[in-house]
Amino acid sequence: MVTSTDPVLPPDPEPVHRAGRVGRVLVRAATGAGVLGLTAAVVTIGSLTPPRSGGQVEQVSVPVPPAVTTLVCPGPARLPTAPDDTEDVAYDPQFDPTAQEGTTGVTALSVGAVPLTARTLGAEAENPDGVDPTTDPVAGTVLRAGPGGDGAAWAAGTTLTRADEGDLRGLVGGACRAPAAQSWLVGGSTSLGSSARLVLQNPGSTAATVDLSLWGPTGPVEPAGAPQFLVPAGTERVVLLEGLAAEQRRIVVGLVASGGLVTAYLQDSRLEGLIPRGVDLVTAGAMPAGRQVVPGLAVQESGADGEDVAVLRLLAPHEDASVEIRLLGVEGEVELPGATSVDLEAGSVLDVPVGGLPAGDYTVVVEADAPVVAAGMVTRGGDQGLDVGAEEDGPTTGPAGPVERAWVASVHPSEDASGVLALPPGVDARLVLASVGRPAGVELELRDADGAVLALVESTVAGRTTSLTVPALVDMAEGADELDPARVAGVVVRTASPDVAWAAVLEAGTDEGVLVSVLVPPPSPPDRPEITVRVR
Repeated sequence: MVTSTDPVLPPDPEPVHRAGRVGRVLVRAATGAGVLGLTAAVVTIGSLTPPRSGGQVEQVSVPVPPAVTTLVCPGPARLPTAPDDTEDVAYDPQFDPTAQEGTTGVTALSVGAVPLTARTLGAEAENPDGVDPTTDPVAGTVLRAGPGGDGAAWAAGTTLTRADEGDLRGLVGGACRAPAAQSWLVGGSTSLGSSARLVLQNPGSTAATVDLSLWGPTGPVEPAGAPQFLVPAGTERVVLLEGLAAEQRRIVVGLVASGGLVTAYLQDSRLEGLIPRGVDLVTAGAMPAGRQVVPGLAVQESGADGEDVAVLRLLAPHEDASVEIRLLGVEGEVELPGATSVDLEAGSVLDVPVGGLPAGDYTVVVEADAPVVAAGMVTRGGDQGLDVGAEEDGPTTGPAGPVERAWVASVHPSEDASGVLALPPGVDARLVLASVGRPAGVELELRDADGAVLALVESTVAGRTTSLTVPALVDMAEGADELDPARVAGVVVRTASPDVAWAAVLEAGTDEGVLVSVLVPPPSPPDRPEITVRVR
């Protein structure tokens, strides 16, 4: 847990530790307009003059101060009719949304004892001195760390909301992410009884404009209103997608930001009458590519009537694609019954049922001949399963009890798989790792709340999925016999292989079943202590 003696920070504060100070450049103005114009002409001509034939171009490495690591955490789970969400939704004060929201906390840590600060996004005035914004946050939380050592600091945070009853019954979790210019949110629905609550977060010091693109089961969706939203500096903005694109059983959201970098997530929830049918966060996944990997797909047995309790959501946004699907289970590769290959029509969102499999953790590998995006979704509870894979005109069967759901974002295994995740207290956590190519070595560091190393585990992952609970990792570590697993607040995964994909599955038991959420690690910060420039 982050402890900050001064959590009230401006929207974009100056880093507390910098590798070097930026000096002020004093420019002496020319006194004559002719001199100024002549100078400009000389500079312009000189910059356009190519190097002489046969001349050597020297390359020089210039040190660059490491950047501050900024992460933005999701806010607490909220009912879509909360009064401060949007002016477009009528709100009856007789129904108090706060009474059903459960408890929310942000678990955060930095690697290497780098100081970490936290503030509440867009609500600094609500955090008086001495109040930790990571405890029961009212909105998104901004974490800043660094720099550390010779590069950007490694930091991690996780927001987790737990509600054992009510409309928001579930374990709603999401990893904190760095702001970006583009995001893809694969998941959610705006069909009857469902809500897709889009949250746009801008931690920067300038306003950002976000352009929104939507896809549904029949192709691109034309929003009912303007698809462009202004997010002021240091604030977050909420958009209910059911007001922009109603009755879309399956959706994918593409976001492009200009003027500033933003983070975005989607709160997907559904009710059937008074029965909660699941709630979770759809976080940003990998950009469109020919290969996507969905780690940590925790599948349970199919429902009593044979319905599927997990799906793989796919979209080829720009052109038709032929897709091959591979599943890596704990015993190796497993064939997905009836769906090892599918054809995607450009712009149409498709859910592929993942059923008929033994219960366990799986890693899904998607190979396509055109760029695609992907995500997975699993469910828990209900005596009859959840009809997540049915078509709009197909039969629907309601559950006898409440249902829990968890969305799993995709990753690019070709990128650096090393990363860090913060593990919230009070839930059971296990790491799910796999190598989608050749066997790979991994090093797992168990860290405490201060970021210090508690234990170290070395392992090898091959063409199958490996699941390791936190107590199992403690048992595997040398010299950690006296270590209490409850002290583990985060895990760092280090690997030199581009084929490793991993995630953390969180579970919590209740009287009515198991609550579940899956955390996918965001990309690790780029480490560029120097850049190369050409000198002519």
